[in-house]
Amino acid sequence: MTEPARSVRTEIRWGSEAVRRFNLPGLAVVLLCIALWELYSRTLGSGLTTFASVSETMVALRDLARNGPLLEQLFHTLSVALVGWLIATLIGLTLGAAIGIWRPVWVYSMATIDVLRSIPSISLVSIALMIFGFSSKMEMVIVVYVSQWPVLLATAGGIQSVPASYLDTARALQLSRAATVRKILLPAALPEILVGARLALTLSMALAIVAEMVGNPAGLGFGLVFSQQALQPAQAFAYFVVIGAIGWGLNAVFVMAAGRIFRRFGPAL
Repeated sequence: MTEPARSVRTEIRWGSEAVRRFNLPGLAVVLLCIALWELYSRTLGSGLTTFASVSETMVALRDLARNGPLLEQLFHTLSVALVGWLIATLIGLTLGAAIGIWRPVWVYSMATIDVLRSIPSISLVSIALMIFGFSSKMEMVIVVYVSQWPVLLATAGGIQSVPASYLDTARALQLSRAATVRKILLPAALPEILVGARLALTLSMALAIVAEMVGNPAGLGFGLVFSQQALQPAQAFAYFVVIGAIGWGLNAVFVMAAGRIFRRFGPAL
């Protein structure tokens, strides 16, 4: 095969892969929803003073970005959500590994964990508010406490479900306990850990928004509630769009990063 032909074939393959990753049918559905939103606002919803059209929302979004507090609020929410997620992932990974590796830890801790994780997360906001007041610390505590559970349970379950043949291989290679955990158990449990971390990322963003809406006067959640109370529907819809876009973006970045992590550190057995 000549070099130009090989180059063209490579470009076609990369182009096809890009199209599959871009998810054109999903994008078409999003565009359809936007069109229906605009159509409703100009017809049946034209008389509603509490409903904003797509064009009004985009104008409000531009004004908030240029002259309003949007960028500062965006930085606050993202920093709390991401830092809280990282801390929660570390805690969940450590505790989950301990529970999955040592049977006595699992026996004496799982009943307590089942009780604690069953408490509705929204009810913790009032308790954290009484202890930490209206502060970013309160928001961070809520994010970390709730987001750790998916990682903890996924790590513990993933390690406990490692096939016995993997452990037989570790014994045949005469690996130490630490080496077995590092080279066998954690890589084998990596798919479950990544799923738990992905769910934790979604929870961290959601809990940061909720804490800002009801407890901490900062961030995108506070901006959304303030716009609603000030009867500014265009701004409220603009905040809603930003929150949705950030959630989608974080999930997309995590999925790409998780694929690379799995290819690099995933099980080879």
